[in-house]
Amino acid sequence: MGRKKGIVRKVGNDGWALVVTERDDACQNCESAQFCHSLADCSRMETRVLNRVNAGVGDRVIISLSSRAVIKSGLILYVLPILSLLGGAVSGYGFHQNLGMDETGAAILFSFLGLLVGFTIAGLIARHQNTASKLTPVITGIIQPTAGSYLRRLPAVLRHK
Repeated sequence: MGRKKGIVRKVGNDGWALVVTERDDACQNCESAQFCHSLADCSRMETRVLNRVNAGVGDRVIISLSSRAVIKSGLILYVLPILSLLGGAVSGYGFHQNLGMDETGAAILFSFLGLLVGFTIAGLIARHQNTASKLTPVITGIIQPTAGSYLRRLPAVLRHK
């Protein structure tokens, strides 16, 4: 399981939080690239993560992502487009006579179309991740809560009394 430490910058009412972490070399090939973006100095990353521990702004937290998620997302992002490219090439070769094209031209055309379909499907899968997805980074612990953070952990009814 991959873990990273960061600081909560913003908390949403929808169960998500923005966490600032230090960028490392692994970030370039991360499966959660759609959740992250670089801050101005490019040495830090801002990541949208699930806030299951109810962390607050300023809390130092641990973000986790399972190893299985890394492998699964690698398959989606890399293998799926390659398989669709190869499938397109084979389809083009098989349909070249029906299309009135030569074998090579049809294979190239269909492989390009297959690659586009593969990237489109991978993009749709990445966009439709939800809170139940195992491909989503999650805050799994609070290292150093900010002052008064115990109030956030109380039910709203108790906080306002």
